[in-house]
Amino acid sequence: MKRLTILLFTISSICNAQGILSLDSCIRMAKKNYPLIKQNNLIQENEKNIVNVDSKNWLPKLSVISKAVYQSEVVEFLGKSFPNDNYLAALNLEQTLFDGGLIHEQKKLDQLNGENDLLKNEVELYKLIDRIDQLYSSTLLTRESIKTLLIYKDDINNKKTIVTASVKNGMTLQSNLDALEAEELKTEQSLIEAQENIKALYQSLSLFINKMIDDNTELAMEPIMNTSNGEEINRPELKLFDSQKALLEARHKLTNKTALPKIALSGEGAYGRPGPNFLNQELRFFGQAGITLKWNLGALYTFNNEKQNYAISTKMVDVQKEVFEFNLKTNLLSQNAQINSLKQILEKDKLIIEKRSSIKETAATQLANGFITTTDYLTEANAHMQAVLNQKVHEIKLMNAISNCNATKGIKNF
Repeated sequence: MKRLTILLFTISSICNAQGILSLDSCIRMAKKNYPLIKQNNLIQENEKNIVNVDSKNWLPKLSVISKAVYQSEVVEFLGKSFPNDNYLAALNLEQTLFDGGLIHEQKKLDQLNGENDLLKNEVELYKLIDRIDQLYSSTLLTRESIKTLLIYKDDINNKKTIVTASVKNGMTLQSNLDALEAEELKTEQSLIEAQENIKALYQSLSLFINKMIDDNTELAMEPIMNTSNGEEINRPELKLFDSQKALLEARHKLTNKTALPKIALSGEGAYGRPGPNFLNQELRFFGQAGITLKWNLGALYTFNNEKQNYAISTKMVDVQKEVFEFNLKTNLLSQNAQINSLKQILEKDKLIIEKRSSIKETAATQLANGFITTTDYLTEANAHMQAVLNQKVHEIKLMNAISNCNATKGIKNF
């Protein structure tokens, strides 16, 4: 029996643990489920295909040439007349021996293009963090509002019981009971609005993380990464800036390679007439082979301009990175200030709730003894409810502020 109890307790603990969701886990699930993540595989496949095409540029280039020509006039030579029709079927083969590193740089450029596209996609996916954070925080806040309203409604019901008895005994006016009932209806209106709002939040968050969320799902009151993320900046945008600079450098190197000479070996086998010996007009096989040197000297004319363009483009990326880092620093300053102020506000919330609880208890005693009206009591009860709710709001805001600060610095393993 004891073993069975332990087993059931263990199973229950596991089930409860599986039912707890944290902001971190919601963000990870949202990233896996978001349609944009599919683009990563497409980018990688595209990069692989392009690089494979680049590698095949080293393979021999084989071409087939076929033509038939009829000439209205032909040459007469030494009294010999040549036929008006000529035929050729040829097979041409060309093999690159030296390309100045052009193919290698092209492969490197295409790989960097793929990496750059992946990082752009990662930057877009990173925007999910803020959307999930806002949904998660709004869900927590709405839950707390519902809890507070339900407690407040119970309190009104308790006071209705007391006031109803007083009305029956003729010790208080019916208007006092009417005030409680009106407040109860007003509270029910607020509950209806909050409950509809929480349903929409559940549905939105469930859609993002592909996991059903309802009132039974426990949501942890923990910020992203649980605590402060230190001072290290680890944003995907910074990696993208570095990738853009590497891409510019690869393009610059590729441009330089086009100015180098290219050497290729070629050969051609043909069947037809006339051949190299135009005096022989018989249909026959013939061929040729050779080595070719190509050097585009025109590329040297714009070499200095290309170098200047590369330097300017690199500096532009550096400026964009500097602006991004500057904005990060200003955001972090305001976020840290918000965190510090919320911590101090929460300390005051504790004192306010203590005072409001004492005032509410005194008001409840006075209402029971007929010293104050229900309107007076409801004023104090509302103030107490608002103080409790304010504390929860500030706690959630603090969690949200720490999350925003950590997200601004950059989440590791996102």
